[in-house]
Amino acid sequence: MKLHSMGTGFRHGRDFRITRPGGSGDNLLLVFKTPAFVVTDGETEIVPADTAILYTKTAPQDYGAAGEEYINHWVHFECDENDPFFRRLNITFNRPVPLASVPEVERLLELLGIESVSDTPKSRECTGLLLRLLIAQALSGGERSGNPHSEALKRLRAEIYRNPAGKFTVKGLARRLSLSSSYFQSLYRGEFGVSCYEDVLRAKTGLAEYYLVNTSMTVREISELCGFENEVHFMRQFHRRTGFTALEYRSRAAVS
Repeated sequence: MKLHSMGTGFRHGRDFRITRPGGSGDNLLLVFKTPAFVVTDGETEIVPADTAILYTKTAPQDYGAAGEEYINHWVHFECDENDPFFRRLNITFNRPVPLASVPEVERLLELLGIESVSDTPKSRECTGLLLRLLIAQALSGGERSGNPHSEALKRLRAEIYRNPAGKFTVKGLARRLSLSSSYFQSLYRGEFGVSCYEDVLRAKTGLAEYYLVNTSMTVREISELCGFENEVHFMRQFHRRTGFTALEYRSRAAVS
């Protein structure tokens, strides 16, 4: 993918409208930050803020303000529209899609803008990768979560898996979001399909597996390093999730 030009936070009045019957000649990703109208196959649709659309090179483009103010982000770029990347992620061209993760899209646009001003082989490579990630985040996420704490929960979960040895507790994590423990646990399970406690233990077990395979540390040392309460707790939780004792797991890994 090759970036041509981009803009973020462009503002216009109530009369703003873009009409390109033959398309723009390149691919266009739009992110509407205010309500807007989009004409598709002769039908006019009013879309809410934080909606995206990805146009093919020759698709007619007709969109504009649906209120007193119009704000959007736009990215003109070149891509192979038959790239399996789009099929794998079920990305639809020329149809409005609600953003599933607004903060992620905003952060990727910021990174793309930074890379776009540096014309080096590295920046051109990074720009192509960022374009793919931006399209994936903007257009393949499905329906937006109705959970107002969704983004904060995702950040917490990422922190748990980045730092499995951390002393994470449900009470402590809930407090960080100013939520009760019971409500936090309900939201967490609803968002990820697993309890927070189980996620913490899965992350610790995954780290333990790495140390068992790649080091000669003792079970006790690994237990402490992974943040388990004690060696007995570690052995019990490890066996429950892997079906093996720690030493059995190490022996099987050595044979394979």
